[in-house]
Amino acid sequence: MAPRMLAISGLAALYAASASPEQLAGCAAGPDETHVSMLQIAPATGPLGSSSAEGIELLQALAASDPRTPPGGGDDLDMSLLLEDHRSTCHTVFLTTVFGSRPDPQGKIHKPPTFDYIDRYYRSILAIPGGRAQAVVLYDTLPLDVIRNYSTGDGTVQFVNVDISGMDEKLGLNDLRYQVFEEQVKKHPEWDTIFMTDASDVIALHNPCVLVDKQPDKIFVGSQPQKMKPYTYIQMKFGELGGKYFDWYMAQPDGKLQLLNAGIIGGRRAKVLDALARMNKVLLDPELAIRRNGSEVKVNMPAFNYVFHAEFGDDKIVTGAPLHSKFWEYEARADVYFKHK
Repeated sequence: MAPRMLAISGLAALYAASASPEQLAGCAAGPDETHVSMLQIAPATGPLGSSSAEGIELLQALAASDPRTPPGGGDDLDMSLLLEDHRSTCHTVFLTTVFGSRPDPQGKIHKPPTFDYIDRYYRSILAIPGGRAQAVVLYDTLPLDVIRNYSTGDGTVQFVNVDISGMDEKLGLNDLRYQVFEEQVKKHPEWDTIFMTDASDVIALHNPCVLVDKQPDKIFVGSQPQKMKPYTYIQMKFGELGGKYFDWYMAQPDGKLQLLNAGIIGGRRAKVLDALARMNKVLLDPELAIRRNGSEVKVNMPAFNYVFHAEFGDDKIVTGAPLHSKFWEYEARADVYFKHK
């Protein structure tokens, strides 16, 4: 099956990437005449990601027609980000992981990976205007037809096989991925701006290298609306780290630090490598409480918050808009670089 994105032109594709599966299904079925007409008038010729005055008007209309758009319709749509995508000369490498040889990170059920897992992520990369975005999907097992059908001839999306069989079997997949990321980044000194994201619930709307160029000394991370403390679940996860990590958490004042989310991390190469090394040092610490009691290590969230709050410091991190949308609010907006649920 050929990538369905190839039938959708530039800015219409951007809407398709940011829309929910229900909205896309609605476009196909035809109950929403506005969405149907907008997708039908989009020209199907020209390079994916091309734009025009008509294309910008199309994107504004799509945003205004989305029932989830905040009050003001398309007024919140920042066209400057689209213009930056085309005018900039910087390049971003996006890394994500798809692992199928171990149980799914959300539970013990083993789910063989399919293209559906990365479908929206994949389409969003193809839709970034300007052509200076490259995605590398790191996988251990994937059906051959997925790799054959969805690898792009121009290198925009590549599938790279990695061997995780020799890695710590106690590490959950969301924790293990930081070792895979670090190994890959070290192999590619030509990668300058790098972003690592979840594959199933993060999509890219614009090229974030433009944002990084403005603050090259910062590290860019995801976050959630909640504060890190008090938060019963996060306190429990810090308890699984134990030792100095738990002591640090308990010493933080209530209601001060934002809860950071490990679904987005990026920046300049040196900053990214520093962050990955710090993450892996925590995750592989033999003194972790959960490791000492023999349980599976799934502590990337507390480790992430410790590394960036305690070691980098809040003056060195960038989070929230315009880097990403509000987590888990399914916002219909294109004035951010990433949409996270």
